[in-house]
Amino acid sequence: MARYLFLTWDGAGNQPPAIGIAQALRERGHDVMFAGYGSQRSLITARGFRFALLERSAALYRQAHSKDVFALKMEAVWASTRHLDEVPELIDRETCDVLVIDCLMFGALAAAETASVPVAVLVHSAPGALVPPGGQFDAALLGPVNRVRLMAGRPPLARIWDAWTRFPAFCTSIPELDPLAMRLPPAFQFIGPIVEHVAPSGWRAPWPAGDTRPLVLVSFSTGPYWDQASRIRRTLEALAARACRVLVTTGSTEVAHLSVPANAVLVRHVPHAEIMPHVAVTVTHAGHGTVAASLANGVPMVCLPNPAADQPALAARVQALGAGLALDGERATAAEIGAAVHHVLADKSCAAAARRLADAIAAAPGVAAVVHRLEQLERQQSQSCRANAGAE
Repeated sequence: MARYLFLTWDGAGNQPPAIGIAQALRERGHDVMFAGYGSQRSLITARGFRFALLERSAALYRQAHSKDVFALKMEAVWASTRHLDEVPELIDRETCDVLVIDCLMFGALAAAETASVPVAVLVHSAPGALVPPGGQFDAALLGPVNRVRLMAGRPPLARIWDAWTRFPAFCTSIPELDPLAMRLPPAFQFIGPIVEHVAPSGWRAPWPAGDTRPLVLVSFSTGPYWDQASRIRRTLEALAARACRVLVTTGSTEVAHLSVPANAVLVRHVPHAEIMPHVAVTVTHAGHGTVAASLANGVPMVCLPNPAADQPALAARVQALGAGLALDGERATAAEIGAAVHHVLADKSCAAAARRLADAIAAAPGVAAVVHRLEQLERQQSQSCRANAGAE
């Protein structure tokens, strides 16, 4: 049995792949724990894993109400100087054999370059969509990250994703979804989407079993950083008079003030695995988790991306691949959303393209490949330690 430690943060879609890998390691008999921020504790412990708080970073993170959220995430998560001390302390305290770090925790990655244990990076989206060189996110991160690296005594980065090339980097996507797939460093391994196992929700559809109207899933961001109420309202208006069933998963969005048409149902959450096999089209913010879940089931999409991270690039990629349409998530009108849903439902080529991508996802190496590589890292470390002990 080996001891694996996952270092992560509450970025919504980044957590399910980490949990899915952790569950697979646990099924193999390994000891697995997580470290991160206070807002993650209930999720991680509910999945049966031990959780350690990054106390100094978490203390700063709790100031979200009084600071700009982007600047706060930069200081407390993405380019945290506190991680330079906290990560080595955590490794020593928890005596882990392998450390798996979320790709956007660049202070932690800088500290890990001189760690005494093997390290792997979990890239929870398509790298060329998440941090394309010269893109907005890359430009915003590069200066703060290089300042942290300077404090750690590490060389500066020319591109933000160069921080990942120091380690095995597992990308939980497929090359088809990456707009820069041909330019990626060879250290990046596409393993395909990874999902966590969750207990059945018990939710039952309210429509009669013989209702043949197509089911439209409306699923926007579950993260706390963007208000999805406007997207939900506009989509409900768009679909109110159409011959379809509409299921809206609202997450943490406040929806009590919204008018709900007769063909729609609002619920807080339904696991994708339960609902996607029945869905005809997904209306989504184009976060990687929802895009991957839709495509894995051959479901085309209408994308209303938030102007953040990988969402605009993934939305554009979905359209370029023929698996749906991308609209301006901030400005698309109800009429435009309705017309896009009608087009995707009527144009069979969209569903055909989504099914081709489902085949690509099914052919990806998957979680077994990650587990094999992580176990290999632990064995190599153990052999090295034994060889060093024998030489003394």
